[in-house]
Amino acid sequence: MEVAELKAEKREVSGKEISKKLRRQGKIPAVMYSDGDATPLSVDAREFASLIHSGAGTHIIVKLKFPGAKKHPNAVIKAVQRNPVRDEFFNVDFQRIALDEKIAAMVPIHMVGESPGTKEGGVLERHLGEIEVEGMPTEMPDHIEVDVSGLGIGESIHASDLKIPDEIVMLTDPEAVILAITVPRAAAAAAEEAVEGIAPESVEGGGEAAAKEAAEEAGE
Repeated sequence: MEVAELKAEKREVSGKEISKKLRRQGKIPAVMYSDGDATPLSVDAREFASLIHSGAGTHIIVKLKFPGAKKHPNAVIKAVQRNPVRDEFFNVDFQRIALDEKIAAMVPIHMVGESPGTKEGGVLERHLGEIEVEGMPTEMPDHIEVDVSGLGIGESIHASDLKIPDEIVMLTDPEAVILAITVPRAAAAAAEEAVEGIAPESVEGGGEAAAKEAAEEAGE
């Protein structure tokens, strides 16, 4: 993960009206969690928007710069509440971390390539959009790529198939399905109906006709 700086201010009071006032001032109410403690603070809305609209998004390490402080805490973004219509941020939760201690984090999965299975009419189903990994904060990848260029209909990619850095440990179940190429429901239903509609003689090697012939032979 990359490290970015963000100006922050501690606030002594909290509440619905205080939060509204902060937003009118161009700030976002926030909380920094650390070892069971919760510190109310606020950050500049424009700075925060610029920060998370970068390539890494919310998967970054944030150095919270408090005015007058000699040491500035590092944190990761745990949750963001926003209005998707107006692109307005309501609240941000930070989790304080130490750069020399391992952390567990959710890392997004980016799909690359074009599956031959989809070209043949298959449907790409995404089961997981991110996986949980553990490692040193600065060694955490911003994302993990999964190449689907060799994936055909009926095939899938599991968590164990992902290529992650050697210094990172995957916590997600290795057997978890990341994505799969499936037969379209309409085609699958049509194939099932076709199988159910096969005459008995075709399945059993003669069916009613063979049984009648066998009975006639037995009666001779």
